[in-house]
Amino acid sequence: MSSTHGGLNYKALKEAGINPDRVVDFSVSINPEPLPDEVYEAFRSAPIERYPDSSSFALKQEIAAAYDLPVEEIMVVNGTSQAVFLLAGAYLKEGTPWLLAGPTYSEYADACRLYSDNMIRIDSTEEEGFRPPVEKLIACLKKDRPALLWLCSPNNPTGSVLDEENFHRLRLTALETGTIFILDEAYRCFLPEPLQYSTDHPGVVNLRSMTKDFSIPGLRLGYVRADRTVLEKLTPRQPEWSVSAPAQGAGIAALKKLSYFRETWRRVTEQTEAFRREVEKAGYATYPTGSNFFLVKVPDLKKLKEALWKDYILVRDCASFGLNNIMRLGTGSEEDNARLIAIIKEEREQCI
Repeated sequence: MSSTHGGLNYKALKEAGINPDRVVDFSVSINPEPLPDEVYEAFRSAPIERYPDSSSFALKQEIAAAYDLPVEEIMVVNGTSQAVFLLAGAYLKEGTPWLLAGPTYSEYADACRLYSDNMIRIDSTEEEGFRPPVEKLIACLKKDRPALLWLCSPNNPTGSVLDEENFHRLRLTALETGTIFILDEAYRCFLPEPLQYSTDHPGVVNLRSMTKDFSIPGLRLGYVRADRTVLEKLTPRQPEWSVSAPAQGAGIAALKKLSYFRETWRRVTEQTEAFRREVEKAGYATYPTGSNFFLVKVPDLKKLKEALWKDYILVRDCASFGLNNIMRLGTGSEEDNARLIAIIKEEREQCI
């Protein structure tokens, strides 16, 4: 009953006669904390009787002020997925090589294949704890000089994090080879502060998801931080009025409540680690994470998914990432987390 990227498949639920409100969805990785009233009020009061600002200028000003960035190096997008397709179209043509650090979000490859089938994919491995394959990526950059390097940190679905030293190694190598280094930081807000570092450097394109930061997936909102030369290539490709007035208004309101959200990110980070430990206590192997989700190794995932679905609990099967019998769990409320733990513990005991 999930969609390709996790989340609910509303058509399938309707055909099965299931109210979506009954489903407890661990297949997504969204901040489970409540939205401030100010954010609700902002999108409810948005001026929908006129076209939105195509440049999202007021929102760009708020982003620049909140994160100390030049407003000229910010582009607001209809979710970071829009940015992925804009970048692929701007830099690829048939035969152009591009490099993917996998296993990762499938939209990078989907977007690039519209323009070039010349993919070079280098995967991290389960045996190495899914750590980013930095040495292999650097070797590939030097040998093949791809137009684009796609890397997500914390990575979806593995939760692995690119450390600062290796970030700079990749960044400097990409500058030497003329490669655009695209660093998707959609889940950065859930990364513990000691692991955060500045990624605002020439030649790096940062993707940031306000959907994830502020738990507003229904509004589709994100931004690109990049050199002006990059944005000059992307801006003409973005359709007019891509970002709705309600989305822009909610984004501005959320940024004004940044201290509230920072506190929720801290709590969710702690809850994620507690949740992961409870899953391990229930008898399942898990993997360290830098985000609000983590991977779980399951002996028979098909059987476990069926048991969970009897209680309308949905998890993310990672087979689409090439990871068999591994599921990704996004942190939910403490009540929902406990509900899932009780079921998977019972299933595990039955297998022993």
